[in-house]
Amino acid sequence: MSGPGRNYTEEEIQTDGKRIMRKSNKEYNRKWRIENPERVREYSRKYRAENLEKTRECARKYRAANPEKTREYDRKYRAANPERVREYDRKYRAANPEKIRESARKYRANNSEKIRESSRKWQTENPEKVKAAARKWRAENPDATRKWKAENPERVKAAARKWKAENPEKVSEQNKKDLKTFREKNRNNPIYKMHQNMRSAMSAALRGRYKALSTMKIIGCTVEELFEHLEACTSWEPWMTREKYGAGGWDVDHIIAIAKWDDDCPLQFALCWDKSNLQPLEHIANIKKGAA
Repeated sequence: MSGPGRNYTEEEIQTDGKRIMRKSNKEYNRKWRIENPERVREYSRKYRAENLEKTRECARKYRAANPEKTREYDRKYRAANPERVREYDRKYRAANPEKIRESARKYRANNSEKIRESSRKWQTENPEKVKAAARKWRAENPDATRKWKAENPERVKAAARKWKAENPEKVSEQNKKDLKTFREKNRNNPIYKMHQNMRSAMSAALRGRYKALSTMKIIGCTVEELFEHLEACTSWEPWMTREKYGAGGWDVDHIIAIAKWDDDCPLQFALCWDKSNLQPLEHIANIKKGAA
């Protein structure tokens, strides 16, 4: 028992002395660390460098035992040191691409609903950024865009109808721009004019039915090759130039008129529009031939 007048053994005296010394040392160390932060940091750096595995293991154990404290510390540190965090993240990602990919795969697999909800919220709050990103992706991946449209024609049509219904003013404005562009190209570009005119003429002949192939595939050549074919025809005259193609100059004439063919027969329709049945003809002469 302890109390006044008790005689302590030598062992008890040493034990109490050590306890007092430890308490005193703790107070001294705490004060010294506060007064010498640079020396403390330098010592810590040196110790971690010399005891890397031991330090990591200790940190792992602490983080596992104190998850809430660890998260709160991380949040505060990242908020207070954004530049250092960004630089560290950049270096880590560059040095560990496989770890990053694997971590991302696991996170997406375990948080799919959370990711979808976050994505929906961000897209709703940032419509302009979403549109800009979509435009950029389509420009950088034209083949993928074309492939998707070819594989999903009904979805493409439905999306187009919906957009037109929701944006009548934009549709009207775009139509005006398209018409202006069409006229400019028609006036200045014989290749474009020839292509558009052949498409329009073929569509009129089909009376609303769809073509199985594109216009130029049915004709059997490119627009440039069609011009070369017409320029080689016996009906080509010296005054005829590509720039004079169209009303008031010369037209593309069917040697055997369209009316002579059965456009309900795919074979006859293809023969009617094949380049071998096309020739250049002066505009007035073409009109007279059609009226005969």
